[in-house]
Amino acid sequence: MAKENTGSVVIVEDLNSMKLRGIITERDVIRALANRLPLDTPVGKVGTMGPRVVRARVDDPISAVASLMVNYRVRHVIVVDENDVVVGVISIRDLLGDLEAVREVARLDRYPKVRE
Repeated sequence: MAKENTGSVVIVEDLNSMKLRGIITERDVIRALANRLPLDTPVGKVGTMGPRVVRARVDDPISAVASLMVNYRVRHVIVVDENDVVVGVISIRDLLGDLEAVREVARLDRYPKVRE
């Protein structure tokens, strides 16, 4: 992750099929280190695997991705096709450049209003 300057790594079944298996993020690694897990701990025990992975379909609107991020409190959503084949990843950083997505998140009203 440090070498590639990325906050997450998508785990696939194999590079030929690109079928989604899971994701491991910087937060997962930090949590594992804080819990003093050995460095040879399998990725599957540290990352998010299987159906718990937050994903969107290729034709989902960006507002749906923003909603997923807010609802599941994640910073990365994996984009898959109809066969669960990975085609990309959208990060919160990607969304910040999309003003309409930011407005959609603001409309979700998931956080309490600040009193003045």
